[in-house]
Amino acid sequence: MLIPPGKYIDATSDFGFKRLFGCEPNKPLLIAFLNDIFIGKHKIKDVVFLKNEHQGEDKNTAKVILDISCVDDQGNYFLVELQCTDQKFFKDRCLYYSSRFISDLAPKGGVDLWKYELPPLYVIAVMDRFSFEDNLPGQYIRRVSLMDNETGKEFYNKLGFIYIQLAAFDKAEDDLKTDLEQWLFVIKHLSKFVDIPRFVKRPIFKIAEVAALTKEERMLYETSLKDKWDRQNQLDFAVETAVEKAVEKERDKAAMEIKEALSRVEQERQRAEQAEAAAKEQILATARNFKNMNISLADIAKATGLSIEDIERL
Repeated sequence: MLIPPGKYIDATSDFGFKRLFGCEPNKPLLIAFLNDIFIGKHKIKDVVFLKNEHQGEDKNTAKVILDISCVDDQGNYFLVELQCTDQKFFKDRCLYYSSRFISDLAPKGGVDLWKYELPPLYVIAVMDRFSFEDNLPGQYIRRVSLMDNETGKEFYNKLGFIYIQLAAFDKAEDDLKTDLEQWLFVIKHLSKFVDIPRFVKRPIFKIAEVAALTKEERMLYETSLKDKWDRQNQLDFAVETAVEKAVEKERDKAAMEIKEALSRVEQERQRAEQAEAAAKEQILATARNFKNMNISLADIAKATGLSIEDIERL
C-alpha cells in the first residue's frame, strides 16, 4: 500500500485520533483536551484507560467497540469517539453506546444491595466532515443533557453528550480565542502542518510525527487512512449519484412541463380555429337564408360583412 504520509499524522483518522489521545504515553494530551472541553466544570488531574470493547449479554447482542474510554481521578467516566461519516441514527447510536457502558458499570453480584447510584458519564463525539443541520450560526459544539421542559433547568447532571463538529469549525489561526478552539484547529489541520503552530505549547506533539511511527504503526496508519478515504469516496459517490438523479429528475420534470404547455397551446389554437370556422359557417348560413328571402345583395353584405361576390357564390 503506497500512501504518501505528511509530516504529521491525520488526527481525523481512526489511528491518528487514538494515537494522539488514546495511548498511555499521551495521557497528558487527553487530560488537557478534556479539561478544555469542560471549561472549569471538571478539573481532571489523571485518567485511567478502560477496556474499549463491551460484549453484549448474549451472542445475539451486538458488541460495542469504543475509541477511547476512561475514568478520571474523581470518578467521572468519559467515552471519546471520532465519527467520520454521518449516520441516520447517529444520536441513537450515542445513546446506545452510553447505555451499554452504564450497564457494564452496574455490579454483577449483590445487586440486591445496589441502590442504582450511577457515576457521571459523558459521551464526547468528535464529528468529522458532517454536522447537525439545526446548528445556530457559527455553532460547532453542542452540549446536551437531560432537561426539564417546563423550567428549562437541568434535570439530571450525570449524563451528558458533547458533540464537536469539525465541519462547522471554520476559524482561521488568527481567529482562535480559546484553548478548545486551538485544539480543534490542530485536530482538523494537523496532517497539513509543516510545523506545529506557535500557539501550541505542548512539545509532546512530537509523537504526532509520522517519522515517529514504527513499521507496524505505519502500516496501521496507512490502513486507517485508506479506510477513511474509502468511506469518503463512497459518501462522495453517493452524493454525486443522488445529485445526478435529482438533476435528471428535474430535467425530465421540466421537459414534461414544457410538453404539457405546448400541448395546451396547441389545444387552444385548435379550439380557436374551430370556433372561427363555426362562426364563419353561421354567417354563411344566415346569408343564404337572406338570399332565399330575396333580400338585396347589398343589404345582405351590410348585415353579414360578406362581400357581394361571396354572396353571389352561395
